[in-house]
Amino acid sequence: MPFPETREAMEDAGYKRGCYSRCRGCKRPMEWWTTPTGKRIPMDPMDHPDSAAISHFATCPEAGRFKKEPHKAHE
Repeated sequence: MPFPETREAMEDAGYKRGCYSRCRGCKRPMEWWTTPTGKRIPMDPMDHPDSAAISHFATCPEAGRFKKEPHKAHE
């Protein structure tokens, strides 16, 4: 299933908007959303129902600082 394109589509798909905060890297405002499976994701602010749903990781110049290392298989 493709990622929802607007705030309204995110809400319709079961995503829940949480709190607002500022990015620790670039200091820009962002919103925290919870996916239908319970994961939290940072999003650029969406003020209107038809606002584009853009992950803050896609626009943050400091996003690489927050990238998690992939899990390694047990040997």
